[in-house]
Amino acid sequence: MTRTVYRAPAALGVRGFGFGAAGLGLSVIGATLVGAADPDGALGAMSWAGLAVFAAVSLVFFATGLVRVAGLRGRLVLDDDGFVNATGPGAGVRKVAWRDVRKVQTDGSVVSVDVAGSKQSLIRTAALDVDPRELARELRSRLNRHRGYTPLGTAEAHQVDS
Repeated sequence: MTRTVYRAPAALGVRGFGFGAAGLGLSVIGATLVGAADPDGALGAMSWAGLAVFAAVSLVFFATGLVRVAGLRGRLVLDDDGFVNATGPGAGVRKVAWRDVRKVQTDGSVVSVDVAGSKQSLIRTAALDVDPRELARELRSRLNRHRGYTPLGTAEAHQVDS
């Protein structure tokens, strides 16, 4: 078997980076305008607080986009031993060996893998560049190969001499 890596599309990171950069630019323009107007009292406090919140949200978009463009985005790695699920928080079990997998099922954009010990690993395909049904099919195929199962009609027939 080979190693397969599914990642989030890079365009998603570029989009977040762009929105963050635009927001930070608008924050600078807003700060210049508020500073020039120099409002007093509650209006001034609310203006600066609003700008600070907007700048903080823009900075989060900017940093997240930068991290995703740099390659540290969500991923799913399938190999001979099992898989590593790094598709986001709340994914459950991160590293799973094929021997511990009990069942693979899909529901909408989430592929659920039941693991030994009544645990689960939730793979969010919305964060990856793959169709949920296709991913579930590949997971089942790798699981079957690991267990030594073969599709019907592909096993070699052995003649037994009596």
